[in-house]
Amino acid sequence: MARNLTERDAEALKLFQHRNRLLTTIREHSLCDPEDQSYAIIFQHCCNILADAFHCHFVWAGDIDRENKRLIPFAAAPPNTLLDFSIQSSLSSLLVEQMGRDLHFFTKPIYAHFPSGKFPEKKVSETNCIVCPVGYQHKVYGFVAMHCRENIDICDLKQEFIAHVIDDIALALYSQDTARKLKIERDFNKEIVDTIQALMVSIHPCGTIASFNRRAEEVTGYSEKEILGKYWVDVMIAPHNRLEFQQIFSETLKGKQANINFTAPLLTRSGVERFINWHGSIRHNIEQGKVGLVMLGIDETENLAADQQLNMFTARWEKIFIAIQDPALVVSKDYRILEANPATCAAAKKRRHEVIGKTVCEILHGGHRSNNACPLDQFIGGRETQISEVELHGLHGTYMLTVTPLLEEDGEINATLVVARNLTEEEVVRAEAIRVAQLAAIGELASGIAHEINNPINGIINYAQIILDDPDDPDAAEHLRNIISEGKRIAGIVAKLLDFARRREEVLAPSDITKIVANSLQLVDHLLKKDGIICLLEMDDSLPRLMCNEQQLQQVVLNMISNARYALNQKYPHPNREKRLKIKTELHRQEDTEFIRLTFTDYGVGIDPEVQERMFDPFFSTKPKGEGTGLGLSISHGLVRDHGGYIRVQSKPGEWTRFTIDLPVQPY
Repeated sequence: MARNLTERDAEALKLFQHRNRLLTTIREHSLCDPEDQSYAIIFQHCCNILADAFHCHFVWAGDIDRENKRLIPFAAAPPNTLLDFSIQSSLSSLLVEQMGRDLHFFTKPIYAHFPSGKFPEKKVSETNCIVCPVGYQHKVYGFVAMHCRENIDICDLKQEFIAHVIDDIALALYSQDTARKLKIERDFNKEIVDTIQALMVSIHPCGTIASFNRRAEEVTGYSEKEILGKYWVDVMIAPHNRLEFQQIFSETLKGKQANINFTAPLLTRSGVERFINWHGSIRHNIEQGKVGLVMLGIDETENLAADQQLNMFTARWEKIFIAIQDPALVVSKDYRILEANPATCAAAKKRRHEVIGKTVCEILHGGHRSNNACPLDQFIGGRETQISEVELHGLHGTYMLTVTPLLEEDGEINATLVVARNLTEEEVVRAEAIRVAQLAAIGELASGIAHEINNPINGIINYAQIILDDPDDPDAAEHLRNIISEGKRIAGIVAKLLDFARRREEVLAPSDITKIVANSLQLVDHLLKKDGIICLLEMDDSLPRLMCNEQQLQQVVLNMISNARYALNQKYPHPNREKRLKIKTELHRQEDTEFIRLTFTDYGVGIDPEVQERMFDPFFSTKPKGEGTGLGLSISHGLVRDHGGYIRVQSKPGEWTRFTIDLPVQPY
């Protein structure tokens, strides 16, 4: 009995050593990073221990594909051992049968005999294979199959050893699974903390920093590793405010208040001061009670700067609004005046309190009859700027009225800006400027017209002298007809010049653009011939009549020809076959509007790009002093605009210049 007990003790000690070796390897494996841990390594340790303890032919660990009834290998001892096909088939059938009876898989070892072609035949009652399930808390990780050539002598001690080994690796697998889940959850929580757009700082009761998220790193310029363990006021609060907020922190931990809110300046690592709006909450621990604060901070620096800038812009806007010399009003969508500048009160001859709150029609128009709509109603609240020339009785004059919608950030229009420019004095100045340019054009035409008239006058004198010398000459009647023809020619030229020079009312009437161009060319014909300029005409006689002021458009045409003459004479001082001016009229359609397009193309010196940007500015001229006023193109631009048209210029310096004038065809 003593000898048997000694053998049992020796066997128990040997099995204990095997298990201790397994536990040691499992513990060492658990110290690795969860990402580096795997089920296969733990199963491999189990296979090795069982193979050594029972001298098995092989130990195999894995799972089964229930659908395909196929074994899935995890580990084996010796490593890379493949199950004999017949054993694999028998094991698969056994496991499928066992799972068919118990949906939760089997929970106790199965003792079986799997004969193999390689091994001697055994009786079914004999055991040479043990299959153990590996599971913990209702989760099955797989199974371990031990196979020997001979029957396995399974005593209570060995059964207990096998049970402990299976439990050990099941617990290890569960611990590994739990550690991985905790790491995933911890990484997920950290990712959430790092991705929120707020500074998140946890603070120990002693005031040192316990954690620091990515946003806090971005704002402060410090990394989490650099500031962990440092006092929060030394990092999160500017030096001149630290004592104040350290007292707030201490009082919060001592008192009953669970939260604190404050805004404090923060000095970043680079020395830049930023303003953070902090919200702090007491962080609790079930066993230890209060353990500090979790601080959430929003960087308000840009918002504060934006508020300051907005206040600055608002103050600047108010100054500009007050300083505007023309009447300016801000009108609500229900036509009430919200704001008015001093110029409005002066023009309306009212005090400010008599203007604010009144309807815009009452102030600008002096009111209207109840059955008549105010002409401004269709503009107020619109989405496009409207410009119109109108007489405003309430402001005692004629004004250019500009109505501009004030868009909110959401696209809504809750107010409209109305600016009225007094045209009374401006119209006088404009008319004088046009007259000056007109007289300058007349002066330029005078010498050419004098030569143009001189030729027919000489003809008249010569014909009269012939008749006087021989009254009975049979050709006398023909000479008299020539005298009448030349006289009519002179009268026509003088009439056109006087017509151009005469002051007229600025009224629109139906007119033919071809006639306007022809009359203009007749006034400058001699000048073009004298300069050797070849004038090419492409006139469309089928163009519709145009509602216009003939005199103003003739002034525009003469100015275009004058500029072309100057450019051609600059390039070709003497006659040249390339010294050409091309004038073309055509009908042009753009969207739903018809335009008469008039183009003047000269092949002169061209215009530099920097000059093109300023050429329509008043008093800007590239001509030598005394040869130009700088008003021609500016006034032409204004006259074309007054007709609802557009004037554009294209040029290739050194080669050509083209002025394009589009005038809308309007019903009359």
